[in-house]
Amino acid sequence: MSNVRVSVVGASGYTGFELVKILLRHPAVELAHLAVRSAVGKPYAELFPALKGRCVQKCIAINVSQIAAASDVIFFGLPHRTSMEIIPEFLKYRNKIIDLSADYRLDTEQRYIHAYGVKHLDKGNLPAFVYGLPEWNREKIRQTNTVANPGCFPTGIVLAMMPVLQAGLVETNAILVDSKTGISGGGKTPKPAFHFPECNENVAAYKVASHQHEPEMEQELGKIAGQTVDITFVPHLVPMTRGIYNTIYTRLNKSVTAAELHNLYQKRYQDEPFVRVLENGRIPESKHVAGTNYCDIGMVISGRRLILLSAIDNLVKGASGQAVQNMNVMMGLDETLGLN
Repeated sequence: MSNVRVSVVGASGYTGFELVKILLRHPAVELAHLAVRSAVGKPYAELFPALKGRCVQKCIAINVSQIAAASDVIFFGLPHRTSMEIIPEFLKYRNKIIDLSADYRLDTEQRYIHAYGVKHLDKGNLPAFVYGLPEWNREKIRQTNTVANPGCFPTGIVLAMMPVLQAGLVETNAILVDSKTGISGGGKTPKPAFHFPECNENVAAYKVASHQHEPEMEQELGKIAGQTVDITFVPHLVPMTRGIYNTIYTRLNKSVTAAELHNLYQKRYQDEPFVRVLENGRIPESKHVAGTNYCDIGMVISGRRLILLSAIDNLVKGASGQAVQNMNVMMGLDETLGLN
């Protein structure tokens, strides 16, 4: 089988850089084009000197026909609200598309307006995109040409909650989620809150109960549970470069032992290459998943309270690694290629 020809549109951000690093070591990939909105004509390794000697491509402008003709798979690493302006032109061709923005994750325009405050410019194509969480939608991903890569926060939270929701073990009307994220989650464009003197030696909550990922979580968890799921989500910015740590507070609706719960998670994820269920009593740590595509999950029962904990790398399993995992599924490749 010949290599998969891959292009990245929007390659100049942190997720684009992470994606290119993974693609360069992927044994079944040929890197076709790296397209950007600025820095056109510059060697990509000038933008990211860590790739000097490894990446010889120059950045090109976003030329739809040129990129489509040279690619089997196209990743979009553009900002939210920008992907939906550009992707419709690419959909006229027959490429497989994986969008890392939020523009095609939500099922309806109403949800999108609620989350992002603007109308969706391509609402007619929303139903065509499959939500790209392989552990939940693998068969749909395998059969589609268009994937919406999940958000970083929803990835770790949905994976942590999926087994108990599928088993009907927790109440769905009062789930509390406390999340900590590293600075890279805010993107490469400088912002005052990410200035070193502001974020160093500091922890601060932001977008309390109003974060744009909350509707995405409720949408997917509701599908898994088969009923409405209500979440209170509070993210915090912490002084580390990468990583997300989720602490999820739920209430059991029936008695279950720690051993039974652990067995439930082990059975659900035993064949999943990138989900690690920790031994009873073990708690995830962000440093143990840094730079990997793993999601580590731990759990603690206290009476009728169930506390779930998960950790991922926001740039890998929370973005670029998961996107490559989706590509592998779509192309019929070993799901772990390029990611181990």
